[in-house]
Amino acid sequence: MKSRVQFVQVWSRRLCVLWLLSLCVAWSAVAANRRTPVVEAVEKALPSVVNIGTEKLVKVQHADPLQQFRGEMFDQFFRDFYERQMQPEYRLSHSLGSGVIIDPLGYILTNFHVIERASKIQVTLADGHAYPAVFLAGDPINDLALIKIEPAAPLTAVEFAADDDALLGETVIALGNPFGLGHSVTVGVLSAKNREARYGDKVLYKDILQTDAAVNPGSSGGPLLNLDGQLMGLNVAIYQEAQNIGFALPVKRARELLGRWLAPRLLKKATLGFEVAPRDEKLLVTQVAPDLKLSQGMVAEGDVVTTVNRKPVATLFGYHHALLALQAGYPVRLGVAHGNVTNEVIARLVMLPKPDGMKLARSLLGLELKPLAEIPGAAVLARHGLAITLTSTNGPAQRAGLPPGLIVERINNVDVATLDDVGAALENVARGAPVTLGVVSVREQQGFLITQSAVVTVQSGK
Repeated sequence: MKSRVQFVQVWSRRLCVLWLLSLCVAWSAVAANRRTPVVEAVEKALPSVVNIGTEKLVKVQHADPLQQFRGEMFDQFFRDFYERQMQPEYRLSHSLGSGVIIDPLGYILTNFHVIERASKIQVTLADGHAYPAVFLAGDPINDLALIKIEPAAPLTAVEFAADDDALLGETVIALGNPFGLGHSVTVGVLSAKNREARYGDKVLYKDILQTDAAVNPGSSGGPLLNLDGQLMGLNVAIYQEAQNIGFALPVKRARELLGRWLAPRLLKKATLGFEVAPRDEKLLVTQVAPDLKLSQGMVAEGDVVTTVNRKPVATLFGYHHALLALQAGYPVRLGVAHGNVTNEVIARLVMLPKPDGMKLARSLLGLELKPLAEIPGAAVLARHGLAITLTSTNGPAQRAGLPPGLIVERINNVDVATLDDVGAALENVARGAPVTLGVVSVREQQGFLITQSAVVTVQSGK
């Protein structure tokens, strides 16, 4: 009898173990079913998505309250009266958008309209940490911009999809910050390629992607992903007159612009002593400095760069991206092909001479600037900036209505306090291109200093 009881107890324990194992297997199967490719793609890419908050000054327009009572004979009187009495006013405007980290060092890609004319940019990471950001480069026509933060630790960067690797009907995922609610995920399909987005008769975007994944205000600048969690494009707009029609700039366009923006000459004011340009799917050496000194090997115009630190590079974006972490004076190993022979060249970044800020301000803007720090007592007028001391007759600044005495605090979204800052902000401005100035006017009224701020666009000299 005792042996029978022991037998039953042993088998009871075994059955309990088997039952628990079956539950674990069933639970694992359920969990596996929930971990869809969408979930895995979101987990991979979400840490690279950021929220972007901006602050900008906007002009407040006042309506003429007596407009309906005015007759032709009184037009000039009322116009003169209101021009004297109704001084322009400006208020701070706050807006939200999204962006995506493209490099662990803190480089972030977003839409140009998200940060356009912003006096302050703040980036909030997926983990909640917030950092101030600086504007590095932008293209209003393609609606793309590059900004940078200084993170406390390396960040998670998004992986880029291959150019033109988009399949009609494939599942796509839009990540962003709709209505400022925080990180959000929507799913749809790729509805079309090479679309045009229009507003009335005006074409806003060409050759863009169309999706039915929900893209709401605040999601501009967020990534459009494929099921591998790779960046296919950047969300830019929704079609207001229909539902479930959103657009994204293709990653190919972003890669082309970043190939120029990430160049050491632009980002770090440094050079390896030669430039590289894409041609026939190769990276050709161009503009070799006559005094170029290399630690090892040699390069000549027409040579082909194949590797950076022994890793293959095939695009200008890949080449400049590989140089991002390189500091001035540090060596970099380049594979350089000359004919059928490939040699390893060791080059070093060398700092470029600083651009002449005073000269650029005169030639491009038609004005002369003096740092506030060099003007006795002027430091109380503004936090930083340079005072306009002279404007050229009928020059760009004078035509834009900028008189001497104004304080310039920002040029093309970059804070300026010295002539070196001015040179850096204007160095890459093409002649005839618009330049955005953040200016401050200071006047005394009944013993008080009254300040007014404005953003003025000046058409640079040709």
